[in-house]
Amino acid sequence: MRSRQIPTLSDAVMPTQIAALTVSVMEQQGGDKAALFSGLPFSEDRLYEEDGRLSFSEIYALIEAALAISGTPWLGLEVGRAQTVSTWGILGYAIMSCATEREAVALGVRYYDAAPSLMRSTSRIENGLLRLQMEPIHPMLALLPFCVEENICGISTVSSEYLIEPMSPLEVWLSYPEPDYSDKYRTYFGCDIKYEQDSNVLWTRAPRDAPMRTSDPISAQLCRKLVEQVVEPRNDESDFIYQMRQLLLQTPGDMLNMERAAAELSISPRTLRRRLAEFGTSFKKLQEDTRRDLAIDYLRDTQLNISQIAHLLGYTETTNFRRAFKQWTGLPPRTFRQQHMG
Repeated sequence: MRSRQIPTLSDAVMPTQIAALTVSVMEQQGGDKAALFSGLPFSEDRLYEEDGRLSFSEIYALIEAALAISGTPWLGLEVGRAQTVSTWGILGYAIMSCATEREAVALGVRYYDAAPSLMRSTSRIENGLLRLQMEPIHPMLALLPFCVEENICGISTVSSEYLIEPMSPLEVWLSYPEPDYSDKYRTYFGCDIKYEQDSNVLWTRAPRDAPMRTSDPISAQLCRKLVEQVVEPRNDESDFIYQMRQLLLQTPGDMLNMERAAAELSISPRTLRRRLAEFGTSFKKLQEDTRRDLAIDYLRDTQLNISQIAHLLGYTETTNFRRAFKQWTGLPPRTFRQQHMG
């Protein structure tokens, strides 16, 4: 089997539903579609190609331009509210055809990669509530609010299509400061909101064994097979390494140490060290590989300056980042960017 790789910013892996919906909502807010695409490196046709895909950097560019042209800083909330089951692709139909809401939530969490999302999500039941944590697949700085808003509002909106009682927010934690339009959050979320938290978390009611209003056993079986085909199969080795890289990517500016990583995986540091050794690697090597891959992505696919990249990767001194990058690639960061951009 093929190993599953973390997509880079330039990999064209994202389905286009969210991008197309963002354009539509931007127009409803008074934005000029022609002006939007005149400043993008791809045409509108890309959004409607059969099995069309965009890279993360292309979608980020579209969102950034849509926010500017629409003049609506809370555009993510509007995009989330405009979502339907079809926005989530085949995973949406698989979820809505499940027998119970507990089964639907479990399926959604397990096959989250089949949905066109810019975020990764983990969940657990805590104090009788469902704790859904969401973090960007790639750090996105100013675009983080849009993506969190779209995710939270989308979950609440789409769940109302197939649940008798929607998964409405009970409390929301946000990792960024309170925005100027925070009154919109109170209107759209209708719950307490905490800012500048360690993670972005949606707290909602725990799923129950209640029947789904859209349950369909035959469709459930078919859709689940299709979802499994979308999600690339992984062997045990790539699954474990992928899980480790996901942990490291969640907080690249505050890289996990061995003890924290082991705790996240519910194993001892000794067991983690042994498992990694069995796969011919080490915690430090994975950590450095993750930093290297992110650094290459940022230099090649973003306009971030060297100091910003160093900060995102957890370097307190830019000179230390420059030294590390030259060890990884043989080139200083600025030279690498000049040779590989555009």
